Amino acid sequence: MADRKKVSYTFKQLEDWQKHNQTVILIVKEDTGVEHWISNRSLPPTSFPPPLSLEGIDKLKELDGVVVEDIPEDKQDL
Repeated sequence: MADRKKVSYTFKQLEDWQKHNQTVILIVKEDTGVEHWISNRSLPPTSFPPPLSLEGIDKLKELDGVVVEDIPEDKQDL
C-alpha cells in the first residue's frame, strides 16, 4: 500500500460540489473499488475515502474547486 495515500477532500463552494461531485465519486470508485466511504453532512461535505493511488489523487486535484488534503501518517489511525 506504499503507493497509496490517505486523503480527505472537500469543495471550495457548494457550486463546485454540485458540478464535480459525481466525477469525484467515479474517480474514487474506480481507484479503490469501494462503493461507500465516510463523509460528513455539511454542505459542501468533507469526505474521507479509502487510500487512493497517486494517480487518483492527481485526477481529483485537476478538478477546479476540489480541495484535496493529505492526512499525515501520524493521524491516520485516529
